[in-house]
Amino acid sequence: MRRNLKAYLRRWSAGAVFAIGYFATATSCDDGSTPSVATMSALGGTGGSGGTGGAPSSSAGMGGTGGVAAAPPVPDDCPQDPAKTAPGVCGCGVSDLDSDSDGTRDCQEECDLDPNKTVPGECGCGLSDVDSDGDTVLDCRDECPKDPGATVAGACGCGASANLPLCLRHRYSFDGTGTTATDSVAGENGTVMNTTLAGDGTVVLAGIDSVQYVDLPNGIVSSLGPSATVEAWASWTGVGGTWQRVFDFGSSDQPEDTQGNGATYLFVTPNNGTTTRVRTALSNASTAAEVFVEAPAVLPSAVLVHLAVVVDGTAKTLTLYQDGVSQGSVALANTSLTRLNDVNNWIGRSQWTFDDEFQGTVSEFRIYGGVRSAEQIAAESAAGPDVLPPGGPGGDAGTDAAAN
Repeated sequence: MRRNLKAYLRRWSAGAVFAIGYFATATSCDDGSTPSVATMSALGGTGGSGGTGGAPSSSAGMGGTGGVAAAPPVPDDCPQDPAKTAPGVCGCGVSDLDSDSDGTRDCQEECDLDPNKTVPGECGCGLSDVDSDGDTVLDCRDECPKDPGATVAGACGCGASANLPLCLRHRYSFDGTGTTATDSVAGENGTVMNTTLAGDGTVVLAGIDSVQYVDLPNGIVSSLGPSATVEAWASWTGVGGTWQRVFDFGSSDQPEDTQGNGATYLFVTPNNGTTTRVRTALSNASTAAEVFVEAPAVLPSAVLVHLAVVVDGTAKTLTLYQDGVSQGSVALANTSLTRLNDVNNWIGRSQWTFDDEFQGTVSEFRIYGGVRSAEQIAAESAAGPDVLPPGGPGGDAGTDAAAN
């Protein structure tokens, strides 16, 4: 074994000496000059980067690691499109995105932001081509999509006489005890959830995660038509998280009577989590389509405050009032009150799961089937929660300013 090993080492040493001698000969000329790279490559060369030379090779000498070949250029079939190297489905210069995740790429459809449509149809993108009340008029062309007897809203909205006093459609004064919030105008009673009426004409809500709120009947707002005014008298404690709701009418992305993320809604919050101000908002398609108006500050706490929201379907504006004073208006664009899916009509509760319930007291809640003017709202605010304007049902004798 040892003799074999010694013999092997002698042969290895002889080979190494030969290689060194060969290299020395190959790297010097008769005149003492150094041969060119081309000459060395032909003789066995120094090899690629890190190589030490050796037997002739295309890239590396004996013992070397060889050169690192440059990656071949990627073929670019879209040389003018920095986002693509191949045309893909939509071609160069056009993204292959599916923005609304409906399974059809944006380049192949006309309603790339409407997951329910790929072509506009009769009502256009973002609007369903449905006829909810079966009167042969599509909802997008029907001011009263839930009233088969009308396609144009009257003076007091859909489904109501033009002579209805004040155009007052619903009134909740929270009289009595128990869990029934009586509608003294239309009999559309609400239900007090997880608490009871206080017995003094108010409902007191514990807020936070108490799940105490008032549940009003489905469709109570969307059925009014394109215009409405909502009024509330409430006293907020100022305690709890942001985004509490004085009221929130609409739906979440979960089944009826369940919070989730707001899908359609009309709400008022005393303290929004973005700017910490009073905000009213209306949307037919969650936050992406939301329009809103804010007051300049958070809602005062421990005092009775009058809040009014006016949705004007003719002027296409949303207006917020606080204590009889306008806080501003915003254009509605394509947002419509009639397209609310108002199956969660809540006083004191949000469509969003993580928003606290309202902590405070609600003394009066009214819904009108039309636009109340700035003068009317100022007068109602001054009169307080227990007094209806002249001409109201059960109110003082006289003529409401709406008729003037």
